[in-house]
Amino acid sequence: MIHNMQHRSSRWKGRLIWLIVILAGLGGGAFYFHQHPDQVPEWAAKSGMGRDLQSTTVYKWQDASGKWHISDEKPAEGIDYQQGQYARDTNVLPLPPKLQR
Repeated sequence: MIHNMQHRSSRWKGRLIWLIVILAGLGGGAFYFHQHPDQVPEWAAKSGMGRDLQSTTVYKWQDASGKWHISDEKPAEGIDYQQGQYARDTNVLPLPPKLQR
């Protein structure tokens, strides 16, 4: 009977170790793709989480002098702004005046 209890205990330890290894691998993969969203595999990029990793929120507002600002940080409290969600490789800045028609 004591032998059977020791056997169950070692079986649970083995399962716990494998669970920790699997969770560490999944966590490491998630961290890597969060830091390198351009490396997300194509099949994962089509998922909701993959699209979130490959997009960014951009804020656009006009200051009191009429100058437009575009940033990934929200403007100060009380300033009206527009918010857009863009793919990380999308150019959201306007063309320089010389290139505008």
